[in-house]
Amino acid sequence: MFYLVIFLLIVFFAILEVLNLEKAISQYFPMTVLLILLSIAGFRYETGVDWRIYTSMFETTAPIDEITNSLGREQIFSTPDYGYCLLISTVKYLGGSIQTIFFIVSLITYVFLFKSITVFSDGKTTSLLIYFSLLFFVLDMSGMRQSLALSIFFYSIRYIYEKNFIKFVLLILLAASFHWSAYLLLCMYFIIRKYFSTKALIAFFVVSLMIYVLKISWFNIMIEKLAPLLGDLVFATRLLFYSRDEAAEAGRALNLNTVMNIFFYISTFSLLIYYRPQLEKNNKYFNIFLNIYICQIFTFFCLFEFVEMSERLRMYLMLSNIILLPGLIFLFHLNAERILIFTYVFGFAFFSCKPYILNAPTTISYHPYQNFIIYETFHLQSTGEQRLNEQAELNE
Repeated sequence: MFYLVIFLLIVFFAILEVLNLEKAISQYFPMTVLLILLSIAGFRYETGVDWRIYTSMFETTAPIDEITNSLGREQIFSTPDYGYCLLISTVKYLGGSIQTIFFIVSLITYVFLFKSITVFSDGKTTSLLIYFSLLFFVLDMSGMRQSLALSIFFYSIRYIYEKNFIKFVLLILLAASFHWSAYLLLCMYFIIRKYFSTKALIAFFVVSLMIYVLKISWFNIMIEKLAPLLGDLVFATRLLFYSRDEAAEAGRALNLNTVMNIFFYISTFSLLIYYRPQLEKNNKYFNIFLNIYICQIFTFFCLFEFVEMSERLRMYLMLSNIILLPGLIFLFHLNAERILIFTYVFGFAFFSCKPYILNAPTTISYHPYQNFIIYETFHLQSTGEQRLNEQAELNE
């Protein structure tokens, strides 16, 4: 019920924005929403999926003053995500806890997110509604390192448009220091800055869909050939893991969730292509985000053999939804037309976060929501461990 209320509150703000009502205060809606999300994600307490892993990592990491000896360095740099390692080591030295890390990472994430939406989006509150639905629970409330990496990548897109390769690379390296998967984004500079004709995009979409429908296996073979050439690089090891581990190699099943995703991909892509000339005029960044959307389609359909890898990459590319869908709404001037497109966006958003806001059994680790300040102040007993174990059993 808690998350449903937050969802409906953001929907209410987005409707006011779409209808151009309450102009005097609507400019404060995005900041208000981000402060709400910061208070939820930044002060979460034993809520979500990955908090136990992050807590364990914090406890086993040495404080930064031990970096001068070999054992200390080994304990600090326990993963290739050196930026995150240095952050938790420094916080530990200063007397902070894992809760301090949750708040700092959430704060930095939302600063980058706000600066990006301000530049790219035609409907900032609507963008945050989509962000909440697609990424908030999976990343901000769980995989926070990738959440920060994603927000840095989001910010870096402006430098792709400006053709500033150096600044883009530096930001991606910063993102990768918090989550290794961001290294894979380096190639995006050369892909998404190009202009592709409408016919080429349609052809690519059809071919990608056919690869999934016909179950054409190709990626596993490519990984086996490519990974040895990359040597000991961290993502080479990860690529081999995804190609050989049975759990990671679970193919994308054709279930109701997949069918709904295919429906939204086909319908959204059709709208974007149909209105492409107008959208290009309205937003100078449109084609960059359209190319990112095409890359998202590629990861969903063409990487069907490895769902975990596909979903991890697709999270970065979901940024395109955050910009493109509000762009469709604000393309129109009549409120009736805007509401029609907003209804479609609302359906997409609701479908994307339905298990979390309706308290599905498979999301039990997220509800009831536990706030660190409240639980500490009133000395409440956490049920985080129990619920996390229950969710693990349900998802087996």
